[in-house]
Amino acid sequence: MRSEAPALISALTAATSMEGVLQHRPQLLERYRSFYLQLWQGGLVPHRVLELCRLRIAQIHDARAELAVRNSFCQISEQEREALARGDHGGFSGAERAALSLAEEMPFNHHGISDQQVKDAAAGLGESGAVALLTALAFFDVNCRLKLVWAISPQAQTFDGSAIS
Repeated sequence: MRSEAPALISALTAATSMEGVLQHRPQLLERYRSFYLQLWQGGLVPHRVLELCRLRIAQIHDARAELAVRNSFCQISEQEREALARGDHGGFSGAERAALSLAEEMPFNHHGISDQQVKDAAAGLGESGAVALLTALAFFDVNCRLKLVWAISPQAQTFDGSAIS
């Protein structure tokens, strides 16, 4: 393990993708990909809701590497991105607003998430969808934090369902 440390440190300080860092632990990379893809392919939360939440959490963290990723599963307009950045949820559906309410709490106030917020999400997504959403929010939060800690550089990328960078 020690012999691999210099390579890992080098990767962490280089401008690289998330997968570039995780490739030093192939089993971890495989599990990371599998888990991330299951969030999108599980069918419990609409892709648009997930994408809005992923973007909002990235905005809160100012995680430019995460903001540079475009999701080919759904399109979010520049106007919608700007509204998200302002915390303006008025133009979004009820289920989207409920999910965004949770997304805004996850990064720095996850203990403040109320039962009512979860009930609101469940009203639009069902109970299983609300659980899946909360799991996705925690993962998006960690993903942003890791990209910041590892100084992952922003690179225009498209998430196509098979690779996560």
